[in-house]
Amino acid sequence: MKYKGWGWAMMGLHQSLPADILVLIRNNKLALSITCVCLAVPPLLYLYRYRSSIKKHLKEIETNASISKVVRNNSVDIRTSSRVIRCMELNPAFVKKNSGWQMMSFGEYLSQLEPADKNLPLNHIFYQKELEIALGKLLLYKLGNYGAALLPLLGVGSVAGSIAGVSKKISEFIAKSVLSDDTAVDPLQFDLSLMEITSALNLYQKGSSQSIDVTPLEHLAKGEKGWGDLSFDMGDGTFPMLFDVDKDFDNYVIKMEERVRAKEGGYDPFDRSFPSPLPINERLLPGLCLGKGGLKITHNKRECIEHRLICVLFNKLAHNYYKFSRKQKLEDCFVAVCGGKRCIFPEQLLQALVHGGHEVEVAPRVMTTNFGIQLCVKEDDGSYTSIPTTLFILTGVERPSDGKPAYFAAPHGGMDVRISGPIFGKTKTAFIQFYVAISGICAFVPDEDQDTPWVEKTTLADPYSPGDMIRAIRMCALVSVTFNRIATELNLPCGGYGVLGMCNDSSTIIDFALRGKTNGYPLVSTGRYLSHIVANFIKLKDELNDTSCAELEPVAHDILCLIRSSGTMPSDLHITPASLTNLSERYDKSYQVEVFQGTVEAKEILSQMADAAKEYFG
Repeated sequence: MKYKGWGWAMMGLHQSLPADILVLIRNNKLALSITCVCLAVPPLLYLYRYRSSIKKHLKEIETNASISKVVRNNSVDIRTSSRVIRCMELNPAFVKKNSGWQMMSFGEYLSQLEPADKNLPLNHIFYQKELEIALGKLLLYKLGNYGAALLPLLGVGSVAGSIAGVSKKISEFIAKSVLSDDTAVDPLQFDLSLMEITSALNLYQKGSSQSIDVTPLEHLAKGEKGWGDLSFDMGDGTFPMLFDVDKDFDNYVIKMEERVRAKEGGYDPFDRSFPSPLPINERLLPGLCLGKGGLKITHNKRECIEHRLICVLFNKLAHNYYKFSRKQKLEDCFVAVCGGKRCIFPEQLLQALVHGGHEVEVAPRVMTTNFGIQLCVKEDDGSYTSIPTTLFILTGVERPSDGKPAYFAAPHGGMDVRISGPIFGKTKTAFIQFYVAISGICAFVPDEDQDTPWVEKTTLADPYSPGDMIRAIRMCALVSVTFNRIATELNLPCGGYGVLGMCNDSSTIIDFALRGKTNGYPLVSTGRYLSHIVANFIKLKDELNDTSCAELEPVAHDILCLIRSSGTMPSDLHITPASLTNLSERYDKSYQVEVFQGTVEAKEILSQMADAAKEYFG
């Protein structure tokens, strides 16, 4: 048994003494006092004897902690330097093509770091531990609750444990890079395959008992999630059940601007800037910041509010499919009126917008992502140099000749909807996108982002024809109801993100249903939850077939297409030699924008493997 504190120690001592001695001690305060003194003398003598040595070690710890300071020598040219750090290396062709942009790789930044005093070298252990603490704090701050879905890595169940493992790995590499004169290579990839990550997510879901205060279906009914007291629909009955787009849209945008101004102050509707970057640790990582210093958003703040309201309307209309499945009446539905046409589903609103003079483009698109871990370096002149970042994960394919694995940069994909016209997108084309989000809802969400070449999107299919465009939006609504329903009924963490699929999967199901093929990579819906998806599509089809509503006539065919798509779509969780050709083709088309050298190398490996497989598997 282990005891904490002197009180517990004394209790343990008394319990181990014979009964007659215990009686003597209880009746003799002097004996008790002598016992305490005897117990206290040995540690006191130890402290006295070794006091000078202890002071010396404390001074050493204090000194090592205080001298853990590095500086950035930005005159270092990695092209001629004997010490090269390769980490999240950028593709030279990409850098050359975008030479007008101020950017560097994370490895280039590390190559410029050196001890502040070369005559007083840093203590490797202290520097690494300080880095580990700083990076752990940064990751925890940035990832927060979503870390459970992003980092089920290293076999650790908790968010804090996962982040600790990741920060330890990064800090070890940084310390080695800064304190050694040797070349260091580490793309900061995670040596886990898609299968391992998806398995971890499934295990996390099985072991999770968290309750959901507001379900994904309830968020869909509200039209959005994550805005708190700045939500358009506060649930107090003030948001109308009949929304006249021509009359109400601008008014509700203005009302939201007033609410934002009242809460946050300093609101500028034409501002396109990001929040100021956050320095990570000036003493350990000089100049390095978390944020998008100097970069601009694709849209201004007013346009971003407009995007939110467009999504609210589309999502509320999508939720009507669920209302009909529960035998609710037409008068229970949210209605949007556009150009005099009453719309109860999102595809009807899109059609009304086209008839009213709007131009609309719908297509699946993808880009690399970093889950918000965007880095930049503040220069002496006050400008910022951007450091493109991503998360590299194993594809599960490696070249047999040398065992070199192929990695993929974490992508973000969805069904893009771009609208411009007299109401939506009147100052600049409105960007919204449909996908299952890590925030816990499968829905239409605003899609503005940083206006930079390293987040340029790749279009996975030609923009859909007018007919397929309408069907695509209808399918988005049906997928939204199905995914949110499963997440609600099974109480899935993060709205089912990761187990029902990731952002790519929710849009790829639709693309595959429309075209019978897809160029998306990776596809990670698991067999366990694909069964739930198919079963719920069938359930929704049967429920809507029993409803006497003329607007539901085209729905049955589209749900059948979604059922077939869910059951026959390729999966990248279990790769066979026969599937390498298709995987390589989808990978190549998904990464048309080759930001990182790791992507270029992976394409080469996959292409070689696919060519070898064709001889035997066609």
